[in-house]
Amino acid sequence: MRARLSVRVLLAITAALTLGGCHALRFGAPPQPRELVVERVELLPDFTTNAFAYGRDAGNSIRMGDEILWVFGDTFTWTGLPCATGAWSPIDSPHEVYEPVDTWFGSFDYYPFSDAEAEFNETRDPPECCTRNDTCKPGDLYCQCPVGTDCATRIALWPGDLLAVDEDTAVQVYEKVLVSSASYDFRHLGTGVAYVERGETTARRPTGPDGEPLLLFAPDEPNFLRAVAVREDSITRAYLFAVANRNECNVDILVARVDLAAFAQRDAYEFWTGDGWSKSLADAKPALSQIPGGLGSVTWNDHLQGYLSAFNDLCSGGGQLVLRTAPRPEGPWSEVVAADISALGATDGSYAGQIHSSLGSGRYPVFTFYQTLPIEQGIGRVRMGRLHLR
Repeated sequence: MRARLSVRVLLAITAALTLGGCHALRFGAPPQPRELVVERVELLPDFTTNAFAYGRDAGNSIRMGDEILWVFGDTFTWTGLPCATGAWSPIDSPHEVYEPVDTWFGSFDYYPFSDAEAEFNETRDPPECCTRNDTCKPGDLYCQCPVGTDCATRIALWPGDLLAVDEDTAVQVYEKVLVSSASYDFRHLGTGVAYVERGETTARRPTGPDGEPLLLFAPDEPNFLRAVAVREDSITRAYLFAVANRNECNVDILVARVDLAAFAQRDAYEFWTGDGWSKSLADAKPALSQIPGGLGSVTWNDHLQGYLSAFNDLCSGGGQLVLRTAPRPEGPWSEVVAADISALGATDGSYAGQIHSSLGSGRYPVFTFYQTLPIEQGIGRVRMGRLHLR
């Protein structure tokens, strides 16, 4: 009991130091962040929930008042596979989440599907011929589905980062994806915007005249899914990060920015060119070139007096939390400092490592990652840990 209480107390203290993910940025030659040294990593308590969710990934978060909103990705329940689910937890006990459930204790969709999206998924619900192993030919990806029908395909809406619009509203980017039954066979369909209110676990997506959700970035544009809010002079800007020019595991990192008040307005965005900002995406130049995997979450860290990113996936090595620092969101970003999180359960197949500014920005940043499990133990789960910085 004492150990558990100490975790709650420390998390409450670090949470009290957070600036809600928004830091005042001073112009001129920015000082370099303090040297990043990880002394050790610590495993925090496992997530608990009132829902029957036996596996899920992602785990983006934002603080609203004395609670944390968690938005998870693909969530496996008895009643279906929501591609995103929302839950709330107390600030002093962030692992104890509570969410609305159906009569079978299943979680609800965080992003309600539009009529067209729902119809697409319903008409491609795999029939018996696609799921019976004794009728599938070896190597036949979609078993024996009707000719010309990819009936194992679904539209998924996967969560990105959340930013506070005010004390009661958050805005979020999300990715629309076409997912097939093959492992890692995803087709990017665009990046959208959603809003969520305090106390809610269902997000609202702005729609066009046809009732379909609007996209912020098109299918052929970079997927700006990571974001951080920065106070600059009299306005708050959102800086967003995307991967581009993928060459197997290596990717470029592009940076965009926008007045937070105009977050959903595509024509309000500017893109980093290497020495300034342009309204044209065609002028964008990488802030980081051909790095393994990506940049990951970006947060301000009071202890380092700079921006801290965290990332892990198959390309960067899932058992390592890859960290970088920068004086400004667009960089220059440091070389990698790797924190070994394998003792916390991370493996080469782990991913979605990210820092949570909702739980503090000081010497002990809290992070989560997705832990893959042997098939006999379940699908996998989100785990929480804490870095101890020098």
